[in-house]
Amino acid sequence: MFSAILAGVVVLSIFWLLRRDRLPVMHSLWWLSVAGLIGLLGLFPRLIDRVADWVGVAYSPSLLFMVAILVLLIKVLLEDVDVSQDRRRLLRLAQKVAMLEEQIEQLNHEDPGKRSRDPRNS
Repeated sequence: MFSAILAGVVVLSIFWLLRRDRLPVMHSLWWLSVAGLIGLLGLFPRLIDRVADWVGVAYSPSLLFMVAILVLLIKVLLEDVDVSQDRRRLLRLAQKVAMLEEQIEQLNHEDPGKRSRDPRNS
């Protein structure tokens, strides 16, 4: 029962973070599914024993830990992919800013007489 209450607290915390715009929607879906799994195992504690028997694991808590570690490894891998994509985007953005700054610099050093004949400057 404690796990079900814990899952409820996690769900409420996730919704609070969503309302405050502190947690992206995709991350919240991940954590809501984790909270749902915690709640399911809290309401039906013998479920992990049945799954362990089905998979062939003799000691069911070890299955729970193996699954938790696997889930955390997947989460870390997905976060690493996100960080790599963000780095790539940041590099491209920095390059675009540098090119625009160079264009502005070239326009500022352009022949002043040429700009005065431009009808847009009048």
